Amino acid sequence: MDNVFPKDFIWGVATSAGQIEGGALQDGRGKSIWDVFAETPGKIFGGHTPSVACDSYNRFDRDIKMLKFLGVDSYRLSMSWSRVLPEGTGKLNEKGMDYYKRVFEKLLEAGIKPNVTLYHWDLPQALEDKGGWVNRDVIEWFGEYADKMFSAFGSLVPMWSTVNEPIATYVGYALGGFAPGHRNEKWGNQARHNILVAHGKGVEAFRAANLKNSEIGVVIDIWKRHALTDSEEDKALVIDQDERNWKFYCDPILKGSYSDYILNRLSEEGTLMEMKEDDFRLTSKKLDFFGLNVYNRVMVSKDAKARADFSQGGNFLNNKTEYYPDALYDAVKLLHGLYNIDIPIYVTENGTYFEGEEPTDENGTVLDYDRIKYVSGFLDSLKKALSEGYDIRGYYLWSLMDNFEWSAGYNYKFGITRLDKETMELIPKKSALFYKDFIKEKKGI
Repeated sequence: MDNVFPKDFIWGVATSAGQIEGGALQDGRGKSIWDVFAETPGKIFGGHTPSVACDSYNRFDRDIKMLKFLGVDSYRLSMSWSRVLPEGTGKLNEKGMDYYKRVFEKLLEAGIKPNVTLYHWDLPQALEDKGGWVNRDVIEWFGEYADKMFSAFGSLVPMWSTVNEPIATYVGYALGGFAPGHRNEKWGNQARHNILVAHGKGVEAFRAANLKNSEIGVVIDIWKRHALTDSEEDKALVIDQDERNWKFYCDPILKGSYSDYILNRLSEEGTLMEMKEDDFRLTSKKLDFFGLNVYNRVMVSKDAKARADFSQGGNFLNNKTEYYPDALYDAVKLLHGLYNIDIPIYVTENGTYFEGEEPTDENGTVLDYDRIKYVSGFLDSLKKALSEGYDIRGYYLWSLMDNFEWSAGYNYKFGITRLDKETMELIPKKSALFYKDFIKEKKGI
């Protein structure tokens, strides 16, 4: 089974603009909703902010040096909407555009394929002030942004994704846990419907741009629910939570409609979003690939005591999350079984975190053996899926570096490299050396 990886299989790492770039107000960039959210006391762990983050806006040469050291084929990154369009629409910020042009050109010069996400959670605050994702006008705003980026960078970027994990929009508008911090269930449902239609508007703009050597996809995270007990209540809970989570996004994109189940439930609860007839023509626009973010499964139970017992046993990592690498294989199988997906899949994110300061050896190298165990297990799961003939074209490890992990600030460390906050240098962890060697072996170098 070791030889299941095709020769042209893409090995990569991933980041996002809001988590690594910093340069929050540099060179004409406008604030994003995360800049403003982080200024609100109590919203982010330790009062951390993304204003400097990993300073990649000023240190991209450092990042590319590490990418070359790792030997990756591709780098998945996102663009800061408010860096290129400070007001969200209208006039482009040339200094922001120049930055991304340099980034894409340097990646290509290094033989590293840019895989670019247009929206990774950081809406310009100027658009939030107009209602943000709850305002249907956001569909046109996103379409304009997408069109301008395809026009400017279409010849430099071979892979585009419209949006990353649209569920984050629901968390930000319904649950208050992410920017912009609203707690309104109906807003949350409207926001996540609008972002799916905006995704379609982006695909439409991509097709209109007629880019010959570029592809368009979307990135959805699948956390499959599993019942903790055999009770009918727990089985019903699995159905309900799957419908409200990954299925809410996959259904309109891959099937062209929401399920009757979710429409009926939201209608009963009085939180059903406003939809228009043309919306599903847009949500279901044909894609070139599907980006799968996969981290784990979720165990559910109506029985609080059973949930407590579950947390005390089983196969767990030091961060108290379950070690369940079959989550990747299960998600790929689900996409084929439920949607008969006929486009390639890329694993666009997969990784694990350490909370607080990671242990090091006497030389200062981070000894992240749990991360190596986790990634190894998921790579075995990937091998299993490939050996059964599933069309998976690439794997991106999350993340290249420790970064601003949204509401967890800098406390959760997902990087395979450590960021030295004093020198701002990237230092490979044990996992970086493991991944480097793994890639080298698979390429037969």
